[in-house]
Amino acid sequence: MYSFPKIRAVIRLLLIALFLPFWALAQDDASQQPYQDLTHESRVFGHSKYYRLYLPKSYGKSAKRYPVVYFFHGWGGRHSSDDNAKLAYAKLKQLVDQYDLILVMWDGNIDGKEPRPYNIGNHEDVKFSVQMKDYFPELVSHIDQTYRTLTDRNHRGIIGFSMGGFMSLFLSGKYPDQVCAGVSMMGSPEFFVGTPENHTLYPVRYTFKNLQDVDFRIHTSDNDILFNLNEEVKQGAIWEGKPVEFEQFPGGHRVDNAGETLIFEKALKFVAESFKKEHKTPERWSHYDLYPSFSLWGYSVESNKQQPGFIFLKNVDKKGFGGYTNQWLPDGPPLAIGPLKVTTAPVYTPTKTYQIATYSASSGKTVLSEKQSSSNGQLTIEVDALGGEVGVFEKNDAPEWVCLDYKIDEKSRFLNVGSANKLALRLFNRGGEREIFQPIRVVVSTMDGEVVVQDSVIQINPVAADHILRLPPLRIACSKKPPLHAEPSAVKFKVTVYAGDQVFNDEINVPIWYDMPVFNEVSVDDGKIIRGKAQGKGNADGIVNAGENVMVYEGKNRLRLYTENPWVREAWADEMIPARWPDGFTQNTVLHIAPDCSDGHQIECLASYETKTFNPIERKVTWGKVKFTVRRK
Repeated sequence: MYSFPKIRAVIRLLLIALFLPFWALAQDDASQQPYQDLTHESRVFGHSKYYRLYLPKSYGKSAKRYPVVYFFHGWGGRHSSDDNAKLAYAKLKQLVDQYDLILVMWDGNIDGKEPRPYNIGNHEDVKFSVQMKDYFPELVSHIDQTYRTLTDRNHRGIIGFSMGGFMSLFLSGKYPDQVCAGVSMMGSPEFFVGTPENHTLYPVRYTFKNLQDVDFRIHTSDNDILFNLNEEVKQGAIWEGKPVEFEQFPGGHRVDNAGETLIFEKALKFVAESFKKEHKTPERWSHYDLYPSFSLWGYSVESNKQQPGFIFLKNVDKKGFGGYTNQWLPDGPPLAIGPLKVTTAPVYTPTKTYQIATYSASSGKTVLSEKQSSSNGQLTIEVDALGGEVGVFEKNDAPEWVCLDYKIDEKSRFLNVGSANKLALRLFNRGGEREIFQPIRVVVSTMDGEVVVQDSVIQINPVAADHILRLPPLRIACSKKPPLHAEPSAVKFKVTVYAGDQVFNDEINVPIWYDMPVFNEVSVDDGKIIRGKAQGKGNADGIVNAGENVMVYEGKNRLRLYTENPWVREAWADEMIPARWPDGFTQNTVLHIAPDCSDGHQIECLASYETKTFNPIERKVTWGKVKFTVRRK
């Protein structure tokens, strides 16, 4: 007699034999169709989300796994349409077959009635709590669990158009450990990202550190409305030393001419070629993040950040890391928040005691301690959010040198134009305290042709156990002229330390105090309306008084101010100067004057303001200086 379990097993095999050909046929049929429009349940959104799926023709005929490219649409688009992009959706199937990969078009729509995707833009555009940085990993997880994909970062890429181009830059930089290649096609250069109550301007031109381990390509067009803004992005990549492929196309703000796929293929080929490379975990990395908590390369960061701004992890490797914050990029003051709690990747010997050297900018001191790694080889260390460096070492390890900070002429962070400058660096040893019997050699250089480092080599005998090494000053000659647009204006100095057979590389960014004439149509908003709505707060008499918040104008132009005066504190302000599209934000400054500032105190600021052409959008920057006298009420 046959047992019931055996009978059920026989029936199951018969059913599989009966329906397998139909299932295989369905899979083959799906891979032959141009695309499928599908849904999945999203925990992030709390409802189902659409996506468009392209499978290569070989998908139904093999058991192999495939790389995946994600496409992000632009304004007004969805997974299935984007009127501005001019995509030939059916023809894209030929490219999917040719490059033998899976293509997924996501739906960045937040609300059905809202044409603006991604919950990014100006202040009033950030309307929702949902974050696309949470949705992208969720969609990737769904695709990887549902289809035969290659699930490592070596086989995942992003292509985005317009607002989707910004998202390709943002998410590739947010998740370089999950993506190996990205393309921005006529992408937007900056948007506010976050929640309605806490969002930060993310300027692409200052965040290429996030993309150092991602292959990237940018498409522009000289008659695109965003062309000049993307030229600023290009200068940002050059300034950061990040290799990026740039190519300029005719046709304006679109992907391709209607009915064609030639330009989309260039993007897809770039990503497909990147899939052929081996993308290793970087030995050292740096990262800006605008969220209070994040994870990257096996490290995690937690903080109590509840305001706009960035957390910056610098030079992260097994020997330690730097932890810093900025209210804005590139040079905003630090955030007034608690310490950053950093849990490392499992790169240490489990349950072993390590020496920890922690420098705090708040105290100006280095504290030595011991800490035992966890059972899986991780360490959890707190670092000062106002700025700090952490070294992890064993007593007999060799030193490892990084830049700690610098001063110009013993007092300033600005490099002066037209006069001699003395640049004094401090190095931090985050390695071991092994005694050093020969001098180290420090070489400071820059690629900026308008800046000359004189006597650029320093030899000095360090005491490794002191951990902080003050270098004698270098002479710097600067003849820089201010930029005409909003590209990075600071000088990037490369610092190379030669210690025996070891070489350590780091950098510092030094802003410029340009030699400019004083503006002569200056007025003060201390609650006094000069244009539109008052931005300052005070007695509205148009005079700078102690304890007031003031915005300074040149004519009707709001000024961005730079100063090191100890009696003032800078605060962020911004505006969107009208153009055909709301792209390219203009930063202004509100200065808080200390309540106890003395009567008659003189304040000088370097200043700039922006004007903007309507179409194409071009930001033009005018520089000058302002001087004013503080009065007591």
